[in-house]
Amino acid sequence: MNQEWRELTQGNKDSFVRLYDAYYKPLFHYGLKIRQDRELIKDCLHMLFCELWEKRDSLPAEIQHPKFYLFTWLKRIILKNLPKEESGIESITEVLIEDSIEAQQIEIEQLIETHRKLETALAKLTRKQRRFIQLRFFENKSYEEISQLENASVRTVYNVIYESLKSLKGSFLYQLLLIFIFSK
Repeated sequence: MNQEWRELTQGNKDSFVRLYDAYYKPLFHYGLKIRQDRELIKDCLHMLFCELWEKRDSLPAEIQHPKFYLFTWLKRIILKNLPKEESGIESITEVLIEDSIEAQQIEIEQLIETHRKLETALAKLTRKQRRFIQLRFFENKSYEEISQLENASVRTVYNVIYESLKSLKGSFLYQLLLIFIFSK
């Protein structure tokens, strides 16, 4: 991704899109570790990528690890955009306590590896199964909402999700989904 970063600083839109595609989901999951507010994280990611494009000319062209740069940038945006009632010293003190750079890099690497495993496991499902899993567990839609969106009966939605989970049982994704479901 170092090449994409360099090209981004030169104004290459394709490199910007490749960076966005490569890091959006890992950044989203990282943001959720900082603050369990999906809408806030989406807004902060939007701000991050807008700022990234707007400031591309003033960014350093040579960065050893662009992903760490982006993760740190996102963390700052999230902290800056906490709701006013939660932006007091007491409420964000624990977020501001920094681990060592190495510990942060390890955490980010683990997050990216988890994301890669997630994508691999999802790729084994049919297109319809992936879509239903995406809507149910990652977009937090109800079975009824999925039914309306996909023009299918609620029973079909239940069955497709059940079959998807059954085929994933024992896999990494199944364990990850269970953690995700019970951590809400």
